[in-house]
Amino acid sequence: MLQLNYKLTDEDYIEFNEFHQLIHSEVGKRNLFFLKLIGPMISILAIVIFILARAEVMLIVIEVIALCIFSIVWIAFTKKIMKRGIRKTILKMKETDGLPFAEETTLNFTEDQIIEITKNQELKVDYKKIQDVCETEKAFYVYISSMEALIIPKRVLNQEMEIQLNQILKSKKLK
Repeated sequence: MLQLNYKLTDEDYIEFNEFHQLIHSEVGKRNLFFLKLIGPMISILAIVIFILARAEVMLIVIEVIALCIFSIVWIAFTKKIMKRGIRKTILKMKETDGLPFAEETTLNFTEDQIIEITKNQELKVDYKKIQDVCETEKAFYVYISSMEALIIPKRVLNQEMEIQLNQILKSKKLK
């Protein structure tokens, strides 16, 4: 039906992990939410401590203004901080253990399964076992488990291939 031959890059893998941890995963969304709360909670705690210590009113007002600004900036940049952390972790993993993906990949979309052929293995996934399909601006992610997906970068698809891929995924009721 459709055969795709492509090379995955480190950037493809980083983008998948960012998507998975910040958008797709419930645990990741919850972690992001709690990380966003840390700044304001620390600010409130600091204000309460100053009030209990009976600090001057002017000092408390200045502190409230400064900590409100800090909290707004913290909330605005939390996602970027998490993305930077994901990127650093993956690049460090690349240096020590290598990344857990094969660079050269061939995907064959047959009538009843997807076959991923890499240098070291051949993986056959029945369409019925696919848990989710997500499309972003830069890629398709075909989840074969809650934490593992076939990464199909859009940069390797021409317009005709992208249409054909969408048709296959829709016909199998995956999208």
